[in-house]
Amino acid sequence: MKRIVALILFFTVNVFAQTVEEATLLVENESGFGVKAAALGNAFTAIADDYSAIYWNPAGLAQIKMQQMYGSLNHLKLNTETTFLGNKTTLDQGYTKFQSFGYVYPFPVRRGSMVLALGYQRTKDLNKIVQFSGFNPNSNDLAFSIYNDLGYDGLILPFDADLNLSQNIKEDGHLSQWSIGGAIDLAPNFSAGATVNFIGGSSDYRLKYLQEDARGTNSYDIYDADGQLIENFYYNYYQIEQLISTDYSGIELKLGGLWRLNQNLRVGANITFPMKLSVDETWTYADELSYDVYVIGEDATYRFVEPYDSLGQFNYNIKVPFKFDLGFSYTFKNLLLAASGRYVDWTQLELEKGDDAPAGYETYFTRQNDMAPLILTDVFSYSLGAQLSILNNSLQLRAGYRYVPSPIKDSEKSFDKTYVSVGAGFIISKNTQIDVAVIRGIYETDKYYRYDWDYDQSLEPMATHEKYQIDRIQVGLRYSF
Repeated sequence: MKRIVALILFFTVNVFAQTVEEATLLVENESGFGVKAAALGNAFTAIADDYSAIYWNPAGLAQIKMQQMYGSLNHLKLNTETTFLGNKTTLDQGYTKFQSFGYVYPFPVRRGSMVLALGYQRTKDLNKIVQFSGFNPNSNDLAFSIYNDLGYDGLILPFDADLNLSQNIKEDGHLSQWSIGGAIDLAPNFSAGATVNFIGGSSDYRLKYLQEDARGTNSYDIYDADGQLIENFYYNYYQIEQLISTDYSGIELKLGGLWRLNQNLRVGANITFPMKLSVDETWTYADELSYDVYVIGEDATYRFVEPYDSLGQFNYNIKVPFKFDLGFSYTFKNLLLAASGRYVDWTQLELEKGDDAPAGYETYFTRQNDMAPLILTDVFSYSLGAQLSILNNSLQLRAGYRYVPSPIKDSEKSFDKTYVSVGAGFIISKNTQIDVAVIRGIYETDKYYRYDWDYDQSLEPMATHEKYQIDRIQVGLRYSF
C-alpha cells in the first residue's frame, strides 16, 4: 500500500473547494441569451424589445404588444492552444445545444402596458477542453511514501524530475435560469420591470494526468542498516483521474427601467442584486503508482502497481456581488446604434461553507475571502452594436463588439476577453421573425496546475499558457400572435 504525500493539498483544494479566483471565473462573463442581443454585441440594455429582455432589462418587456413565443439554438466551437514547456497542443470541440424558450403575455389594459413573461435559458457555457504534454527536466516536487511487502515502511522517495508529462482536462456544462418577469408603464415615457431567476445548471469535469520516468532518473539505491547495497528502486509511472459532477442552484432578482427620452433616444438601466449560488459537488478520485524493486541478493525484480480510489461529496456557496447595467440606444431613420456597460466589483465576492461540508473548512474559506481584495478587481465591461434595416424593414443587418476585462488584478491585457459579432433578422411573415448571429471571442490566460506539497505557484514546470477562441452560431425564432 502507498500513501500519497505530495498530492494531499492538490486534492483538497481542487476537489473539495474552489479558490476565490476560480469561483469568480465561474460566475463572471455571462454571455446571456438572445440572438438579436448577441448579434449586437450584447448592447441590449436600452433596446430589450423581445423575450430576452427578461435577462437584459425586464422593463423592456413593456414594449411587447402581442403574445410572443420565443426559442433559440446555440452551436459552440471551442478552440484551445496550450503551450507547456515549449510544446503547443491545439484542440477543437463542438457543442450544439438548445439555448432558450419563452412566452410573453401582454395584459389588455386601457392605457400604457402591463406584460408578463416566463421561460428558460442557458446564460453561460461551462465548456472547456485543454490538453498538453512535454518533457520536464526540473522538479515538480512530487514524492511518495512507499509501503510494500519488501519491508518498505513509509520511505519517502521523490518522483519529480526528467519526466514525460501529459494532462487532459475536459468540462461540459452550463448555468441556466428559469425566469418569471414583468413590466409596466409607469409614465408615458418610462417603464419599470422585474425578473426573478431560479438559477440552475450542472457540469461534469474530468482530469487525466500521467507522468513517466523518461530517463531512469527517478531511481534509488537502497542500503541496509550496515550500509550494504541491497536493492535498486525504479519509478515507472504515476497517473491520476478525477471526476467532479456539480449542480448549481440559487435565486436572483433583477430590477430594470427604460426611459424613452424622445422618439429616437432611449436609456436603460438594470440592477442585479447579490445572489448566493449553491455548489454541490460529487467527486471521484483514482490514481495509480507503478515502480520496480530489484533485489540484489535474489537477482529478482518485483513490479508493484498500486491503485487508490476514493469518492465523496462537498458543498459550498458563492456570494455573487451586485451587477449594474446601463445602456443607450439611438435611432436615426433606418439605423439603430446602441451601447451598454456593466459594472461589477469582484472584490466583494465571498465563499461560504455549505451545510453539509466537513467541519474545519471555515478557516479555509475565511482565508480565501481575505484574499479576494488582493487578487481580484472591479470590472467595467462594455458593448457596442449597430443595426441597419433595409428592404422595407424586412431585413435587419447587425454587428457588435464586446469587451470584458479580466477580474484578476494586474492581469495582462491579452487576458481580457473580446468578442465581435454579426447577424441578421429576417421578417418572413407578419407574425414570424428569424434571427441569426455569429460571434467570435478570443482571450488568453496563464494556468498553474498544482501538484506540489508546498503549494508554490512559482514552479515553472507545471505552468501553461492557454489561448482560447470561441465561435458561436445562434438561430432564434420569434412568433407573435
